Amino acid sequence: MRIIIEIIFVITIILILIVNLSIRTLAKELKEKNNETNLSGFEIAKKISQILTKDEPHIIKKKGKFLDHYNYERNVIKLSSEVFDGTDMYAAGIALNVALETSDEKKNLAKGHKFTSIMVLTSYICIIIGAFLNNANILLFGFVIFVLAFIFEILLINLIAKTTNEIEDLYDFIASQEIIKPYEEYKEYILVLFLINIATLPYSFINYFR
Repeated sequence: MRIIIEIIFVITIILILIVNLSIRTLAKELKEKNNETNLSGFEIAKKISQILTKDEPHIIKKKGKFLDHYNYERNVIKLSSEVFDGTDMYAAGIALNVALETSDEKKNLAKGHKFTSIMVLTSYICIIIGAFLNNANILLFGFVIFVLAFIFEILLINLIAKTTNEIEDLYDFIASQEIIKPYEEYKEYILVLFLINIATLPYSFINYFR
C-alpha cells in the first residue's frame, strides 16, 4: 500500500508539472495576441461581475503571476498586474474565468478552490512533520491529502460548465457582450485555461495570505 501511495503521489506531481508547462506555453502564445475589444483584464472582470451578481466585488491588482482568483469571503477579485492591465488574449481569458466565479450560481466553485488550498497546506504540514519525525504514516497521510486535493480540483472544473449547452451559452455570452474578439481564440484554448487552477495547486494557498 505504501508503494502504491507513493507512486500515485509522484504521478500526480508529474501531471501538475505537465499542466504547468502547458499553461506557461499557452500564456506566452496568448500574450502575443491582442484582444480586439481592447478591454483590459480589469474592465472585463468588472463588466462580467456586474452582469453575474448583484453584490459587485472589488477588483484589485496584486503582485505575482498565475495567482489570479476570486475570494468569495471578502468578495474581492485579485488579478496579477499582467492580467489587470493587459489587453491581450491571455489577460482577457484569465480575467473572464475569474469573473465567472462571482456568479451567484457558482459560489461553490470559489469555496471549492479555497478548500483544496487548505488541503494542500495541510498536506505540506503533514509531509514536513512526517519527514522531521521520520514517521512514514504521517508522511503518507500528507501524500494522500495532496492527491485528494488534486482530484477534487479536477472535479471542480465540471462546475464551470456542466454540459455542452452551458459551454455554448458561455460562447454566446462572450460574443453578445463583446468581451473577447475574436472569441474563437478563447474557445480554442478554453480547456487549458480552465486547468490553470490545477497548475497552481501546489502554491494556491498563498492566495489567502496575500
